[in-house]
Amino acid sequence: MDWDNLRFFLELSRAKKLTVAARRLGVDHTTVARRVPALEKSLGQPLFIRDGSGYGPTEAGHRLLV
Repeated sequence: MDWDNLRFFLELSRAKKLTVAARRLGVDHTTVARRVPALEKSLGQPLFIRDGSGYGPTEAGHRLLV
């Protein structure tokens, strides 16, 4: 697991939107869109669900936050 991907996960969980998380991290939104799925793949489970208001944590994502 690339531990650096955790900061992308954490910021997306706070921001709820790729563009906002990317701006806060000082990267392009495509970087966040790549890094979070890489973390999900390494953990073997989805960490976010996307709905009308943005990205929200799955149960696994919530456990990672706590």
